Amino acid sequence: MATVSPWIDRSAESAPARPRFQNQEVQRRRYKWWTFLVSSLNLQAVACLVVVSLQFSENWWLSGALIYLPQTPFLIPSVCLLGCSLIWHMRSALLNLTSIGLILVCLCDGRFSIKPFNEITDSGRNVRLITCNVQNFEPNFGQVLREVARFKPDVLVLQEARQVPKMLKDYLEGWNWQHQAGFMVGSKWPLSEGSLCHTSPYDRPTAMAVQVETPSGPLMVGNVHLMTARRGLTDLSVTSILDGSGPASVDHHAFLRDEEARQTQSFLANLPENSPTIIAGDFNMPTTSSIFDHSFGEYSNAFDEAGIGFGYTAPCRPVRFWLPEVPWLRIDHILASSQLETLLCEAGEFSGSDHRLVAAVLQLRDENAPLP
Repeated sequence: MATVSPWIDRSAESAPARPRFQNQEVQRRRYKWWTFLVSSLNLQAVACLVVVSLQFSENWWLSGALIYLPQTPFLIPSVCLLGCSLIWHMRSALLNLTSIGLILVCLCDGRFSIKPFNEITDSGRNVRLITCNVQNFEPNFGQVLREVARFKPDVLVLQEARQVPKMLKDYLEGWNWQHQAGFMVGSKWPLSEGSLCHTSPYDRPTAMAVQVETPSGPLMVGNVHLMTARRGLTDLSVTSILDGSGPASVDHHAFLRDEEARQTQSFLANLPENSPTIIAGDFNMPTTSSIFDHSFGEYSNAFDEAGIGFGYTAPCRPVRFWLPEVPWLRIDHILASSQLETLLCEAGEFSGSDHRLVAAVLQLRDENAPLP
């Protein structure tokens, strides 16, 4: 007769097997908990990123470098978590949608104006203006000129316009032009002689101002080209960050660029008082820059007022870590004084230069209409 060993544990054999659906339910609860936890942490991280970028901006070297990086990759975790929440935990979808909204609006600087859907009527007080850094009309100014032809501007504001191609003046035959130190302003209306702003931080001209005689009265136009933020940012590396030289270089050039912007704004502020003023050009700063806000925050931004999407204008040149001809910064702007209202603003579609153009339709407000 066989004997049963007293050392064999038969409790597992006697315990009933857990039903399969119970195991699945436990696993599903685990996935729901992890989805909620990671979504919450991601929202907190995004909120911290927004606060650092907007509150510190170029006052701190790290956030100053951050605002010049592509912002759309920050969407990847939130989009992936949104997919997980739709499968495992629907309530977490709200957390991820909030993260996506913060990134699109606060970091990517997306705009969703309804003004472009309104029909624009020519009231006689409209000004159609285009600005573009033409990079000495290379590599394919024909693409830029094609967009100029489509938009039919009244005023054209160009930066880095040194050797002017014959095709430009042939196409805009009969226009009036002012051209100094790479700044160029053209208009179908009469222009005054341009005055140049020379700033001391980098010992270079940064703006030119002209007066345009529109049918509704004089309009001051400032053509701006400020120093690029690549000065300082290109000094950042693992070694330079560890030894402190990289952050010091970023802070130093941020100070110089801030002073350059202040001197340029002071020049533009001394234009004739009470005259409607448009300031356009390559500011080399997004609107999230504290330098931009300090010097030009008093003006209305045409794309903020009447743009849709992101309006990215640069860089269009090949970049090692990014897709070709896909800009990720909105650093070219059209600003207006309080006497003007923006009806429409959009960025160009083609990369005929290192920057895409910005076009806007602005209108003198009713109180500035000429007397009958």
